[in-house]
Amino acid sequence: MERKQSTLEVLFYLFENYSEVDDVSQNRDALQGYLSEAGFPPKRITHAFDWLESLADEDSNYIVNPSKNTFRIFSNEECHWINSDCRSYLMFLDEMHVLTPAMRERAIDRILELKDINFDLNKLKWVVLMLLLNQPNSEAAYTWMDSIALADKLPQYH
Repeated sequence: MERKQSTLEVLFYLFENYSEVDDVSQNRDALQGYLSEAGFPPKRITHAFDWLESLADEDSNYIVNPSKNTFRIFSNEECHWINSDCRSYLMFLDEMHVLTPAMRERAIDRILELKDINFDLNKLKWVVLMLLLNQPNSEAAYTWMDSIALADKLPQYH
């Protein structure tokens, strides 16, 4: 029986093998062909592209600017999909101003969309890295996060 590839596996493969592609949406058809040839199911490929394109969606406003005295409480659903290490790390990134509160919420939203029961700290770092890569004026945060995420090797799936 063939192993079911996750959306993250498609994204990791895309990032590892086609990171030189500047505009994924402009090259979507060709990249879909390459991913299909690599053995990924069409449904997973489509979901990966939709997920990736949603990172740059500026129309989605997840929260208003919180006051200094507010704090984040994770819902039961969020705790189901995001383990305590990942939740702590998200809050650390927020406190270090690597992520704005709005970007933190977008990261949480994108993690929940993955529905990956095995989501771990290494995967979180890559999700945050992909999120920062798609945000304007996040170069310093991206560079900082890149040095942390690349300290761990990208998972090998193929």
